[in-house]
Amino acid sequence: MRKILFIIISLGVFCSCSGGTKTESPNQTVSSLGDSPTLTPTTEPSPTTEPSPTTEPSPTTEPSPNPTQNEDSQDDSGTTNQIGCTNSGHEDPRRAEMLDNHELWFGSLIDSSLDEGYKLLSGGSVPDGLFLKGEVHLWWVSSTDHTIHHGIIEEGALVDLGPISVDGEVFSGMVDPDLVELEDGSVGLTVLDGFDRPGSPGPICHLRSTDGQDFFTHSTMLDIEERFDPSVVIVQDRWWLAVGIPSEEDSLTEIYSGLEGGEFTFEGQVDGAVPDIAYFDGQFHLLTCSPSGMLSYSSSDGKDWSLVDTIQFDGCDPSRIKGTDFFVYKREQGGGMMPPLPGGTPPVQ
Repeated sequence: MRKILFIIISLGVFCSCSGGTKTESPNQTVSSLGDSPTLTPTTEPSPTTEPSPTTEPSPTTEPSPNPTQNEDSQDDSGTTNQIGCTNSGHEDPRRAEMLDNHELWFGSLIDSSLDEGYKLLSGGSVPDGLFLKGEVHLWWVSSTDHTIHHGIIEEGALVDLGPISVDGEVFSGMVDPDLVELEDGSVGLTVLDGFDRPGSPGPICHLRSTDGQDFFTHSTMLDIEERFDPSVVIVQDRWWLAVGIPSEEDSLTEIYSGLEGGEFTFEGQVDGAVPDIAYFDGQFHLLTCSPSGMLSYSSSDGKDWSLVDTIQFDGCDPSRIKGTDFFVYKREQGGGMMPPLPGGTPPVQ
């Protein structure tokens, strides 16, 4: 939740799916902007050429110290109901008024130097992006229908290509999009599923697409309660997953690793929630949100993390756009965004 569960639950509390055609369709909307930064990416190694971590992660699967994997539930008739990446917790698209005051912002982040940039869109939340074939693509949850939308930045404006489809359908119930470009050129989308279901949403699911607009369900990544806002990076064929655990006093981010389609191993944790994990310059990098600001961490092995800096800015749901210095995030109208909390309890300001 790179994000939104608690935005919805908390009614304004912050929480925390490549390219389409350039011809506008009935689903396309364009957000015009004023001055905008030049879209000039920096060069970063691709996932297939990134060096391996200093310490090779253990291939064995271990449970997290505290959480336990969810098991299939059983109803009164004795029929097993699989709690996984299915249509459980999906509903028809609907307007989400609570997101109307959320804004998408587009800036840059170099080391710990943040340029807050400019607003892309009102009524959008929990964004993530990719730089594909010379264009910046974004995915976010829209207040218009509470579905994940896909768009492209063209000449400083965000062109909304409309809601993504999953297994041929458009629905509400998947949130917190996080994107990776895969070795074959396809797009991987990691989401928190089952949002429109009583109780805790989940699990963390992984989808695939060749165009960033139409996806199919690929696998269940993590099925542990109260884990939100997934973020993924792939290093030498090993997948690293960061998930947030919101709390009023001690929000945390857990880091897991595993092979594609397999079990994930708990590797470590840091302070702050709503994470964004990346790998460049031979190091893992992680951003989280906390009451004191955006926490920036680094690690050589993905297990032991060091706090590099605390970056002050009015926003959260941080998302670096790989291959560039661009940085996309959400904020509330008027500025500011507090960390996510459980149970709809607002933070003390």
